[in-house]
Amino acid sequence: MDTLARGLRNAAKLIEDGSLDALVRKRYQSFDSEIGALIEAGKGDFEALEKKVLEWGEPTVPSGKQELAEILFHSAL
Repeated sequence: MDTLARGLRNAAKLIEDGSLDALVRKRYQSFDSEIGALIEAGKGDFEALEKKVLEWGEPTVPSGKQELAEILFHSAL
């Protein structure tokens, strides 16, 4: 029971702090774009996606900040 209570307290600390939530929101911000919304809704077809890819060219891949997320998570333990 003590382990469960500690886990709940740590989860509450992560939620209240908001830093992990902000990191996740930033990491997946492209899902809020027009094309991201179409894909999530299941309405994006390959032709439309191909057209967008050819328009945009080669993407730049930002850091996912995996290590930072792990540090934030482990600091709550």
